[in-house]
Amino acid sequence: MHRAVLTSCRVLSAALWALGALLLFVWLVGRVFNDSFRWSQYIFWIPTAFTILMAGLTCALALSLQFFIRGYEQLQSGGPPENRPPFYIRYAKNPFLLLCIAWFFCAAWSGIFEHKMLREWGLDFSDRRRNQPTNTLLFWNLGGSARANWMDQLRLIDADVVALSNRPNWATFKDFESLGKDADGKRQRTTFLAGTFMVNTRLTLREWGLTALNIEGGVGFDVRKQSGRYNGNDPGYAMYLIFDPEGTVKQATGQPFVVWLMDLPSDPSLSRQHVTTQALAAIDAWRGTATVLSAEPDSKGEPQWINVPAEQLGRKGFPLPDVMMGDFNIPRGSRSLQNLVGDMENAYDQAGSGYTASYPRKVPFSQLDGPGLFSVVRFFIPSDVPFFHIDQAFIAPSLHATRYRVMNLGAGTHWAQFIEIQAR
Repeated sequence: MHRAVLTSCRVLSAALWALGALLLFVWLVGRVFNDSFRWSQYIFWIPTAFTILMAGLTCALALSLQFFIRGYEQLQSGGPPENRPPFYIRYAKNPFLLLCIAWFFCAAWSGIFEHKMLREWGLDFSDRRRNQPTNTLLFWNLGGSARANWMDQLRLIDADVVALSNRPNWATFKDFESLGKDADGKRQRTTFLAGTFMVNTRLTLREWGLTALNIEGGVGFDVRKQSGRYNGNDPGYAMYLIFDPEGTVKQATGQPFVVWLMDLPSDPSLSRQHVTTQALAAIDAWRGTATVLSAEPDSKGEPQWINVPAEQLGRKGFPLPDVMMGDFNIPRGSRSLQNLVGDMENAYDQAGSGYTASYPRKVPFSQLDGPGLFSVVRFFIPSDVPFFHIDQAFIAPSLHATRYRVMNLGAGTHWAQFIEIQAR
């Protein structure tokens, strides 16, 4: 009987070793090839927390079974042999122990470089300076839906620039517009709705422009739909905002403060290398109409906005950004993002720490009936923990992020991201 038990344990430990090795191999392939190719982007998108934790669990179980087998065999034979070599010699070539050591180095690399755990533990800092001008920005992909009292959490965040995206409607905008009014109903901030974006700011906004990115459509695969297909056109959108330098981190330079808002397509069948390349080409080719603050107020004394052709303003594409933020639908660390952001640095890398993800805000397990999904996932994955960090912010070299965090505002499909920046 004991032989059958030992054989079963050996088979199980070998299977666990193979699974752990496979998970580490998949993780390494994702890190090496990143999203440089269409096939590799799907491997890179697998959350590190899943592959590393699962690999660690399987490695530990496999090694534990090996220790159990060795211990059982020694008990059956009357105990360990005399004058046996030291532990580090006996197990120097043990594949189970070697796999655990490999896992440790992979986990340490991920924790230090991918998740900035040194900063999380207070061993690294974001170089935030006191008595230095700062600006705060918040971006939130509301997901096209809003429940009652959805503004309650948003009111508590006193950001200089608040931007929402993903096809808000006028009913939602009426609620959002109240963010810029005092108790007497007087407007204290600039608030407007344009295309897929809503913007609310206390800074002096002088000009903005909007364009569709016209990203070529893909298969339209959507795991959230019962049909498995995404219905509708999602070309992607981008907007630029130009603020007066007064009151911004660019005040000392006298140069305007420029923010880009991004909402890239979500279709996972699209090559992210192509998406970012096409997005930048569309932005550089923009020759549309800008909305500019007129020097003269309207008849009611309110600020007056006028439409001016980009050519008349001397615009050839969007002005270079100081901050680029939005829903990129591309995970943090993807090489494809460099096509779009150039030498700008991720705000998370400058000031973020720990496990950080923004989508989905809450997994609608009752709706996860698409191809390849099983209800058993409900028992393993918490519904209120996001998986992917696709809402991101990038900072120009002349500035740096001093705070970065994502926050669950209790509505929509994404977590919001909050950024604080200073001049270098």
